[in-house]
Amino acid sequence: RPLNFYLSISAQDSRSLHLLVGAAYTRTLELRRKNRQLPARLYARCNPQDQQLLAELIDCGFENDDAVVRKRIILAENDRLPKPPVGTTIAPVLLETQEDYDALLRRINAYTVTAYNYNWIARLQSQQHFSAWGVWQEDRLLGEMILSANGTEGVIEMIYARPEFRRRGVAAALVGQAAQELLRIGVRAMVADVWQRNDPATQFFDKMHFETTQPVRLYPGINL
Repeated sequence: RPLNFYLSISAQDSRSLHLLVGAAYTRTLELRRKNRQLPARLYARCNPQDQQLLAELIDCGFENDDAVVRKRIILAENDRLPKPPVGTTIAPVLLETQEDYDALLRRINAYTVTAYNYNWIARLQSQQHFSAWGVWQEDRLLGEMILSANGTEGVIEMIYARPEFRRRGVAAALVGQAAQELLRIGVRAMVADVWQRNDPATQFFDKMHFETTQPVRLYPGINL
C-alpha cells in the first residue's frame, strides 16, 4: 500500500498495550485524513519468537499477514548464471565522493520501502565483502544491487530495476553478478530478505530458484 505507518510498542501488561494501540490507531487515522486518496496500512513490527506480543496485536485487530522472509540459494561452480540484457553491461557503481553516496541513497530510497542512510552503507562496508553493481545502457543506469558477505553467507542487501526496464532481465543479471562475486571469494550461500506481500519480488526470487527459509520479522497490520 502506498501509505504505510509503523508502530513500535512495548508495555508492561495487556491493558496498557491495548490502551497504547488504541491511542496510536486514533493518531494514525488523524494522519490518514491528510491523504484520503491513498490506501493506507498501520504496521507493528514483531519478532517471530515473540508470540505473546503477536497474540496481543491480533487481539487488537491486527492481521498476521505480512513479514520479511528470507530467501536462500546454494551456489555451485557449474551454475548457469544470467547474463546482462543485449546492449547493456554490468559494472561497479563508483563510490568515491560524497556526491556518489548521496546519489546512491537517492536512487535506492526511490525504489524501496525502508529508508536507507549513510550508517547503513558504513555498516555494510565494514563486512568481509562489499560491492555495488549497476546495469548500464550506455550512460543510463537501469538497475542496481548492493552485495555484502560475512563468513559463509552473502547477502543481496538491496536490488531494484527501474520500472520501465523490469521483466527484461536486469535484476536477474544482477543476481548472476552477485553469484559470480560470491563464488570468486569462496562463498556458496546467498540470501535476500523480501517482504511477503511484495508479490513481484517474491515471484522473482522464486523464479531464480531461491527457497524460503524463515520469517525474519513479522509485520502484523491493519488496513485503514
